Amino acid sequence: MPNELIDISLNISERSVVWPTAPRPSLTPRLSMARGDAVNDSNLFMNVHTGTHIDAPRHHLQDGASTEAVPLEALVGEAWVVDLTGCAAIDVAWLQRLWPRGPVTRLLCKTSNSRYWENGAAAFVPDYCALTVEAAAWLVQQRVQLVGIDYLSIQRYEDPPTVHRVLLAAGIVLVEGLNLSSVSAGRYELFCLPLKLVGADGAPARAVLRRLS
Repeated sequence: MPNELIDISLNISERSVVWPTAPRPSLTPRLSMARGDAVNDSNLFMNVHTGTHIDAPRHHLQDGASTEAVPLEALVGEAWVVDLTGCAAIDVAWLQRLWPRGPVTRLLCKTSNSRYWENGAAAFVPDYCALTVEAAAWLVQQRVQLVGIDYLSIQRYEDPPTVHRVLLAAGIVLVEGLNLSSVSAGRYELFCLPLKLVGADGAPARAVLRRLS
């Protein structure tokens, strides 16, 4: 159905896959009706880069803007999903081969990573697919506003943070931790709204798509 919303967000729980140095989320009851309290009320502890999230420029740029300054206009609107399944590293050749016709404002990269979410992966996988530095520079040349990927980082695990810095310095919004396992390549409308965390270097987000064609 053309108006159907497709949730491309990861679940957040104590079983969430997280970056090796990050804590797992913890949802702790503060008040409980079962214990006689008037309401149920919980505290949430988690890293801001848990699950589906955006990276603010401050994440990798010393004087970069924090989460509340990320433009909402970049996070809502037409987006293209490209299917890069089978690609070990997203390089320029792969992007050029699959690049949609016409202008691309927002690009979501579906790779073999999405199979991890489809299969209920519970552990971090270090050899996930991500962008090369050359691909990041090429995307800057294409003047995209947003790039998303279906794992916890836009750059490869062993790489220095150059990919992040190239994209963030160009004002490109990064969305990481997408679940694109049930999404086919094509043109969509993206709605991705992060928490408005003042001064933060990232924020969890709920991301959904609606197919346009």
